[in-house]
This record gives sequence, structure tokens and C-alpha cells, in this order.
Amino acid sequence: MTERYDRVARTLHWLVAALVLVQFATGWSWGFFERGSEGRFYLFRLHLFCGYTVLALAVLRISWRLTHKAPPLPDMSRPLAIAAHATHGLLYLAILVQPILGAVTVTALGKQLGTGRVHVVLAFVLAGLVALHVAAALWHQFVRRDGLVLRMLPARR
Repeated sequence: MTERYDRVARTLHWLVAALVLVQFATGWSWGFFERGSEGRFYLFRLHLFCGYTVLALAVLRISWRLTHKAPPLPDMSRPLAIAAHATHGLLYLAILVQPILGAVTVTALGKQLGTGRVHVVLAFVLAGLVALHVAAALWHQFVRRDGLVLRMLPARR
């Protein structure tokens, strides 16, 4: 079996993953509510709160990753290993930059800079990265059957 990530890395991974899904759901659904409505404002506040939480967890996650070595990748070609490292690096960058950009967007400075569009575009980029990450995990699990997914799953009793 492939070596696993430690408990802290796994916990941070799944917390950030869940919050990013909440971010997609809230960010893309508040447009269905009328401007000024309580529902829209609730989703906006939840989006902000979760965004700040993602930022805090991203800082923790990146700090943890820099101080705790990841388990080695299973045997794979060099191009696949480069793609895996690049995707992970871009995901780390996105979960750090996106909440900062969102925080700037809701300020007067963000309105002056027009960062709202960039925040939306980056949300689609992040969604694509997440889809690629999930697709690669499923490919490893069901096609390669190399146990890679087990590295990040919660421990079984």
C-alpha cells in the first residue's frame, strides 16, 4: 500500500475541499435571489465567512506542507509526476489567492480595481483544477489501481 499523508494534512485537505464546495454553491447561487433579499444576503455572508476560513486553512495547510514532507508518488512517468506537482501547486496557489482576491473585491479598493471579474474567472479556473484533481484521483483508483487515493482518505478503524 502507498504511504499515507498524516492526519493533519488529511484533515486540512478535506476541510478545505468541503469549504471550496460551499464557496462554489454560495457564489453561484446567490444570483437566483433578488438583490437586497435576505436569502441573497445570507448566502453572501456565508460565502465571506467560508472564504476567510479557507484563507486561514490555506495558510495552515501550506505551512504544514512546507514543514512536513508529502509521501512519495507511486511509480509513474515523469510527465505525469510533473502534471501532479503542477496541479497541486496551482491548487495551493488558488486556495490562497482566491480568498484574498475576494476580500479585496468587497472593499472600495476592489471596486476601483475591478477585481470582481478576476475573482469570478479564477473561480472557474479553480473549478477546473478541482475537476482535474478529482478526475486524476479517480483514474488512479479505478484505472491504475495504485492505491494513491488511500493516501488522503480518513483512516479506517
